[in-house]
Amino acid sequence: MTPTVTREEALALEGVERAAWRDLVAAATDDDRAALGLRVLDTDGVLALACEREESLLWNRALGLGLNASATPAQVDALIAHYRGRVPGFAINLCPFAEPADTVSWLRARGFETWFHHLKWVRGPGEVPAPTRGIEVRRAGPEDAATWAAIAAGPHAVHPAVGEWKARAVGREGWTHLLAYDQGRPVAAAALYKAANAAWLGLAVTLESHRRRGAHEALLAARITWASEQGARVLTLETGPDWPDVPGESLRNARRAGFRVAYERPSWLWPVG
Repeated sequence: MTPTVTREEALALEGVERAAWRDLVAAATDDDRAALGLRVLDTDGVLALACEREESLLWNRALGLGLNASATPAQVDALIAHYRGRVPGFAINLCPFAEPADTVSWLRARGFETWFHHLKWVRGPGEVPAPTRGIEVRRAGPEDAATWAAIAAGPHAVHPAVGEWKARAVGREGWTHLLAYDQGRPVAAAALYKAANAAWLGLAVTLESHRRRGAHEALLAARITWASEQGARVLTLETGPDWPDVPGESLRNARRAGFRVAYERPSWLWPVG
């Protein structure tokens, strides 16, 4: 698809997402790093997160290649070296505005192939009517960190330290963490990170027992309101693609909440198979 934003706008969307993950890594304790094999390569605007105890590409991926500065073949090789022999594979989430244009040829030459892509969404500030399904949303403070972590560890993680690590950001500057309650029981968690005039909405997880019951919509509406009140001028999030075999609840909720697709962001996977 053709991007619906300019390169400058895309830099803001990608930049706040990287800033959120960078701060999350900074919040990790030495115990978290040891338990998860958590390592990061952060150079020339590229953030490469490695989590050796987790195989998910959510925790083993590089963001920002070719955005702050033109990518080079040596940079791609450095990314491979960062992961080689430590995880089964990793992904480069390549923004369509990455430079130079022949970066893809370097990836193919090194055995990368596209496997999946995210949809990057964008909208401006403003309020969104919260769904009326009996879901209550509350801001989570440090006293709620354990509860937030238990939910936010999510389906992507198998190591319990993932949730504990993610919860380190509760109460940190720039972050807003939220919990959704159904009849007093916490059933979903999500977070918002704001830097400068941009806000990233991420880390949303709903318990299996309460999916399709309005918790994700309620958390999305609450985060849009929070971000707007905090002065964010641009809001962004990612969902899976609009493919028949991919669950589309998050995608549909984003569209209902006034987001539009900014661009597709392919995941270039190494190694394949």
